[in-house]
Amino acid sequence: MSYIVPVQIRKHLIPFFFKEFEGEQQTYLEKEVTAIKISSRSSLGKLIRMFTIKAETPAQTRFYQLYLSVEETPEGKVLEGTAYSFESGTNSFLQLPQDATKVINELMEDIFRISFIYYVDGYMKDDSSRLSDAIYKFIDMYDLLECGFDFEAMRQLYYREKKKDCKLSRLQIRTANRVYNNEQ
Repeated sequence: MSYIVPVQIRKHLIPFFFKEFEGEQQTYLEKEVTAIKISSRSSLGKLIRMFTIKAETPAQTRFYQLYLSVEETPEGKVLEGTAYSFESGTNSFLQLPQDATKVINELMEDIFRISFIYYVDGYMKDDSSRLSDAIYKFIDMYDLLECGFDFEAMRQLYYREKKKDCKLSRLQIRTANRVYNNEQ
């Protein structure tokens, strides 16, 4: 019997990581999903492992798995994402506190935003008048309209980040206190 430790992932991060992580198709709860293994030796895997707390006894997890699902329905796209740690149940039970889920989402948010800035800068490398094209293309590529993002919010994010002059500075300072699609 396997037990899982779930981490709920912010909705707008699902299509981004769905396309940017390597994964494989699997059936989970009678749905087709993309399963993404996260090694416990990777920086993200180490972070998740560090936050897991012992419920009864310690575990030796080697992999975490992200299940990301983007399903087309008549009403629009349905996005779901969860991270799991598979455990045997004979030697361990693990939990992730709510604060840990928030920190993991904040890190993934930082990766998302930094990627956005690099994408837009790369798109505009030879022609700075293409800002609107770059933002619209990024929004379309990751289905961000479905998640409550809009062009103006992304444009403001770009200019706010560009003022800092250092693209990775968001990893040095306090995390953003807002998420554009109002999910925490």
